[in-house]
Amino acid sequence: MSRILSKIKLNTFAIILSILAIVTVMTWIVPSGAYDKTEVNGRQVVVAGTYHRVAAEPQGLFDVLKAPIQGFSKTAEVIVFLLTIGGVLAVIEKTGAIAAGIQAASAFFQRNPKLRFLFIPLGIIVFSLCGATFGMCEEALIFIPIFIPLALSLGYDSALGTAVPFIGAGVGFAAAFTNPFTVGIAQGIAQVPLYSGLGYRFIIWIICTTVVITWLSIYAARVHKDPSKSLTYEFDIEKRKELKLNKEEHHITRRQKWVLTAFGLGMVGLIIGVLKPQICAFINNTWGIDLMTMLHLEQEGWYITEIAALFLGVGFLCGILGKMKMQQFNDAFFDGVRGMAEIAMLLCFAQAIVIIANNGHILDTLLEWMSGTIKHLHPICASWAAMMLQTVIDFFIPSGSGKAVLTMPILAPLADLIGITRQTMVLAFQLGGSWLNMVIPTDPVTIAAIGFARIAYPKWLKWMLPLLLVMYLLSFALLIPPYFMKWQ
Repeated sequence: MSRILSKIKLNTFAIILSILAIVTVMTWIVPSGAYDKTEVNGRQVVVAGTYHRVAAEPQGLFDVLKAPIQGFSKTAEVIVFLLTIGGVLAVIEKTGAIAAGIQAASAFFQRNPKLRFLFIPLGIIVFSLCGATFGMCEEALIFIPIFIPLALSLGYDSALGTAVPFIGAGVGFAAAFTNPFTVGIAQGIAQVPLYSGLGYRFIIWIICTTVVITWLSIYAARVHKDPSKSLTYEFDIEKRKELKLNKEEHHITRRQKWVLTAFGLGMVGLIIGVLKPQICAFINNTWGIDLMTMLHLEQEGWYITEIAALFLGVGFLCGILGKMKMQQFNDAFFDGVRGMAEIAMLLCFAQAIVIIANNGHILDTLLEWMSGTIKHLHPICASWAAMMLQTVIDFFIPSGSGKAVLTMPILAPLADLIGITRQTMVLAFQLGGSWLNMVIPTDPVTIAAIGFARIAYPKWLKWMLPLLLVMYLLSFALLIPPYFMKWQ
């Protein structure tokens, strides 16, 4: 097991360091430049047409060594979120509730083998809906440690257990119809009515989600038939021994039911917290009750800090319901925290890539070069080029809202000049700026997701490339109809 882990850490770590070196060299070659910025609704938004050269700041060796340390401060919320999840899930696992629940679910599918096929489509649809509606991203990480043993109990592998919540939320995020972090912000900057074009976006969501379900179902069938075809074959051998899943023992005690109920209520609380503004607006518009004012609620929905706090509370409650002694709780919680330490450090080094690019002032230059090329293309080709521009920017800025405030002020007026609608440009931003998130090492969520299953980054990349190729080709095709129907 130790040999496997050391190989995985070497591969992933080497990839990140190699990219860091390449970006550092780029700061010596690519001219430094910047756009002027202004504040809109609390966000720093670039001003189109204001690109100018700035003093070059090529990054040296000491800058590179400092970048991972600075990366910690940039990803501190995500890291604390992961450490908290690791600790809380270890506590819940210590009560035996997760294992008992998985055994019960496994027994259900054994009694009803014809329903096994529902595991992938139902799981993908649920997580895809969460990504498409309220922008589930980091939240999907909570479910991976639960879905991995569930997938194993059904005869699949850890890769599938990772993929159902992670890729499920990812496809919904990319093909979203009301995602506030992509569609909402981009439409606002492009001065397009909020959540307009919902019908065509919903069709896109159905198509993309169906493709992912089909792709994962084919892989699952192959692994179920021959486990050696699994992406995580070696890891799963050890994982099955650790889990000691006994298909005959699936009785859940009363206290374990209470623990699972508390965890389930935590999930409900997460959804309510994230969708708080929309829920309150619906109640206000329907019944005229202003819950925001009555309960003195904050205007924004929950994010990482609030979700981590919720799960910390769930962890304490589950410990109490499971009748754990304080020392047992302490040992379980910090064992879980320690298990996340390696992933946390990888996040810091991945974030260092973005820091070096920002400090070297090369991102705005790349944006200026590529946007200048787009305006000379045929409208359909221009929408494709805009989508690929978002893919390049996505490597340096995985955040959907971050890409929106950087690129949409430039691309929205450019759409008027090249003969496509701003709604189409928003779609190009949305598709091009999301698919790569499922593989890029600069996205903390990607590194954390594959870290749960100890999947070497090169293996994950190779496995995902066919799906990414299909999704990009599909995205090219989906950008053609808006041009002919003058989609508004």
